[in-house]
Amino acid sequence: MTGHPSDRAIRRRLGVVVVLLALVQVANNLLPYVGGRDDSCQTMFSGLDIGPEHNNHRLMPHRLMGDLWVYYLDLEVGIEPAPTGRAADLAAWLRMPEVQHNAEAVRVAVRQLCDAGHRVQIRARTRYDETPLVRADACADPRFSAPHSFIPVRLYDSHIPLPWVSSEEPP
Repeated sequence: MTGHPSDRAIRRRLGVVVVLLALVQVANNLLPYVGGRDDSCQTMFSGLDIGPEHNNHRLMPHRLMGDLWVYYLDLEVGIEPAPTGRAADLAAWLRMPEVQHNAEAVRVAVRQLCDAGHRVQIRARTRYDETPLVRADACADPRFSAPHSFIPVRLYDSHIPLPWVSSEEPP
């Protein structure tokens, strides 16, 4: 029994869809190894530790290809003249204490402040930096003021709580 031709066509199309979905899943799970991202990947309980030029995976070493998923642990921002309105909201977000600020979200906020005529000074450190990065003119530094146009900032958390590190009880 061969079945109706339309049944075979439906099964073939369904097979193609299943293969495409499997390929998307595999590609998504490989993103941490090329520096793309690590949330939503199947690395939750693996203990995978990703750095700019290393990871602790024994078979799949990597290098970060960008900093879209890097967070600043210590971010200090100076803004002149004093911001008002929307710029004040951006300044308040940049100055939030005890959070990690996403690098791309910082670029978006700094770009908006620069476009509004403010001078922005930044002192920032990631968990990979030995010493903080200091920029007297963040508007002139693409690392802090040139957001990527191909990714909307809302696709990821703009900030997350600082990791609690202590042998004592949490506050």
